[in-house]
Amino acid sequence: MLADLAPKTRRRRALRFGLPNSVRRALTACHVLASVGWLAYVAFVLALSVYVYFADDPERASAVWMAVKVLGDLGVGAVSFAVLGTGLALGLSTRWGVVRHWWVIAKLAAAFAVVLGGLLVLRPSVARLGRHLEDSGATEPSAHLELTVGAAVAFAVLMFAAVLSYAKPWGPVRRSAEVPLEDGRFDVRVRRGVLIAGRVRSIELVGVNNRLLPPFEAGAHIELELPSGMVRHYSLCSDPADRLSYRIAVRREDAGSGGSREVHRLRHGDLVRISPPRNMFSLSLHPYYLFVAGGIGITPIVSMICQVERARLPWRLVYTGRSRTMMAFADQLATTWPGNVVLYPTDTAGRPNLVAEVAGLPSGTGVYACGPDPMVRALSETVERVAPHVELRSERFATGPSSREPFELVAKRSGAAVAVGTDQSALDALLGAGVEVPSSCEIGVCGTCRLRVVDGRPDNPSQVAEPVAPDGAPYFYPCVGRARDHLVVDA
Repeated sequence: MLADLAPKTRRRRALRFGLPNSVRRALTACHVLASVGWLAYVAFVLALSVYVYFADDPERASAVWMAVKVLGDLGVGAVSFAVLGTGLALGLSTRWGVVRHWWVIAKLAAAFAVVLGGLLVLRPSVARLGRHLEDSGATEPSAHLELTVGAAVAFAVLMFAAVLSYAKPWGPVRRSAEVPLEDGRFDVRVRRGVLIAGRVRSIELVGVNNRLLPPFEAGAHIELELPSGMVRHYSLCSDPADRLSYRIAVRREDAGSGGSREVHRLRHGDLVRISPPRNMFSLSLHPYYLFVAGGIGITPIVSMICQVERARLPWRLVYTGRSRTMMAFADQLATTWPGNVVLYPTDTAGRPNLVAEVAGLPSGTGVYACGPDPMVRALSETVERVAPHVELRSERFATGPSSREPFELVAKRSGAAVAVGTDQSALDALLGAGVEVPSSCEIGVCGTCRLRVVDGRPDNPSQVAEPVAPDGAPYFYPCVGRARDHLVVDA
């Protein structure tokens, strides 16, 4: 599980005005209601026009045109401007934009065409009909025909715009306009969100229009781009055989930067963007498996258990957490495989005896662990001392390097020299000095922010993706890395 511990996510993005989810939902509701009202008004005018044509009764015609005139005087036509205004606000505050996708452009063109037609055709036709009725007591045929045809065309165009909003056909105006960091990303919808433990919420994601999702292997994670623009990494905890949906489980961190809280606010139908699954914690073939999970580290382990169980290979799970109520999937796992799962809620059962768990394992056993750094480190030391015949693979929560001393960091290309304090990251220090460094996960996993070292010795934590370049030059990960005293990087 790749923890949601990063203070911020900074990536180059297209121009967009961020709005809170509540404001965006309110705008969406207003846009939908105004659109329905606009469509109903045009349909009403069309129906009255057809009715008058067949009624052939001057008194009824007079009453009908009076009703249409009253509705116009009441400002019903102004609903069209509400539709345009809310639509533009939604376009500017979401990734759809105003001129970035063909369907948005077509929808805006349709709306403007109807507004223009209303100003140039419908309103003048109603005014002429009203004056003619007052003067002669009969309808003017040409004005009546203009109104009927205009209302029919407006109704058809608005229905076309409604279909565009639902189907969202075609694609972006220019593929090259897509942000490079977003290559390969795609949209999914939230099917459901369920609280499954203390502060842990399970989010199920499905493809747009029920499209199949890309395949993945146990241990994979995705990048989740939230409506606010923040990007967070989460392990997939669904069955790898299920391509109809992905599932993630997210623990809410109230003291964090807000990413986990925003995930908890996602609701059914919300549209989010994710990356294709990537796997840095892959599952290999072994004669026996021991899974060790701590807290929210259970998430990648769940998918591994599904894959191993389908292969009918023997396995055992040791799962520890602060309390039973805080342990996601604990009841489901213990009920489904009572003979394979051992739970250790530390408030009642204490910590697991790692020596006893690994000492008797058969040779070639695969030990897969995910959890906080102290747990994984203790397991690693135990395996090295007691069971060197097993293979340990682990993924741990983000942890800092061994040194938290202040150090000097020099960006050679930009000429900036910054002092990195004990309470800040090198990435924050560089950005504060005006040095542009792209970043994403900010926990040392994705490698977006890594920099080549020109001089000095970096101190990166163990979870970094690639500590050394292919030519042997060391990399520095400013989001989580430190240095002993002086470090020069290519930035």
